[in-house]
Amino acid sequence: MNMVLMLAALSLYGCARTLEVTAFVKDEVTGKPIANAQLDAYFHNDKGWEGWTRSAPEGRATAQTDSKGMCKLVGSSNKGEVSLAMWEAPRGYYRHLGVSLSFRNKKSMRREWLFTETSVTLSLQRVEHPIPLHVRHVQLNERKKGISGFDGTNIVLRYDFIVGDWLPPHGNGKHADMTANTQLKIGETLEIWRRHPTTFYDFVSTIEFNGEGNGLVEKMVDGKNLGIKIRDASEDGYVSKKAIRFGRAKRKQGPNTFPEYYAENNKDRCYCFRIRSRFDDKGRLIEAYYGKIYGDFNFDGYYDVGLRSVEFLYYLNPTPLGRNLEWDMKNNLCPKPGKIGQPQP
Repeated sequence: MNMVLMLAALSLYGCARTLEVTAFVKDEVTGKPIANAQLDAYFHNDKGWEGWTRSAPEGRATAQTDSKGMCKLVGSSNKGEVSLAMWEAPRGYYRHLGVSLSFRNKKSMRREWLFTETSVTLSLQRVEHPIPLHVRHVQLNERKKGISGFDGTNIVLRYDFIVGDWLPPHGNGKHADMTANTQLKIGETLEIWRRHPTTFYDFVSTIEFNGEGNGLVEKMVDGKNLGIKIRDASEDGYVSKKAIRFGRAKRKQGPNTFPEYYAENNKDRCYCFRIRSRFDDKGRLIEAYYGKIYGDFNFDGYYDVGLRSVEFLYYLNPTPLGRNLEWDMKNNLCPKPGKIGQPQP
């Protein structure tokens, strides 16, 4: 049996081929070619059964675009998988990351080669009007005991976006711009495995932006290769409430039942938000603050502990009625930004 596996691994991964990627880099708005843009290509390899003892080398190629915005990247791979990255963008543009290419048919057991040459087009976003913003990675965590205030079925948290903190008792915020009401519903308990009873449950976190005219505008953005996901806040269309569910549900496969953790948050979901709106006697908006949230709201909890964590990343323009949300990635107006990681505009 081991010999069969070894032969199968060698047949799948033993034959490396030379692969060629032709890249065209252009301006997203004008479509004009961009010269002197450096691209890195990573040609992935697999050692098959030898992967248990040593990792496979990654072939890397680097090239710069010519006056026509073109360049070629050549390397060797037995998996037929190549990743492109632009770590440093040309002046005046945002970098472009996360392009993955496959030269083999992943649906086939034999994974036949489809081609050995291909071309891609990368559209770079312009840096337009970057400004200082209030940027904060919000985290409220208590994994073992749960966040204080949970009464067994419900917990209410309130957040102040301008102060940048939760309201007491979880922080020193003053104005409840957003309320997060999380309710727990416990389902049945089944002995799916002997001596290991499994309880099914659902949390429902309802996020509400308080006050007339305030709320969220949802935007699904595939942010893997984008330099900037949201430049300007939406002018209208704000909805005051958003519900996110997570928990442990039953999954049936034939006659058997399995527990399955689920969460409705989506890393590609972003939002524009508006807070502290004021209107004149004719219904015209005369004051408001705009912001954006990258990567959704992330809630986590367990049925016998309660809500264990809340996490989200937001950007806020502190200028009344200012809808520009293009951060300069240098000047953060938040005194306690949290762990932002790799800066994003």
